[in-house]
Amino acid sequence: MGFDEKLHNMSQRVVGKAEEVAGRVTHNQRWEQEGRARVSAADEQEAREKAKDLAKAQEATGHISRDERLRLERHDGV
Repeated sequence: MGFDEKLHNMSQRVVGKAEEVAGRVTHNQRWEQEGRARVSAADEQEAREKAKDLAKAQEATGHISRDERLRLERHDGV
């Protein structure tokens, strides 16, 4: 996972948390739910990127083939 992706995920997580807190303070359920959804999406994206990096590392060490790595990435929707 590159620096840009990490920074984007971190910013999405911070914005989502702020949105969730703002919703809680103002009793706005929509903001609160949208904030939680944004945080969840950032967490899911980070998990996909980590899985992709792991597959690349396994390919580099010879544990899986390139074709297997590409198949796994397509299966995960990465």
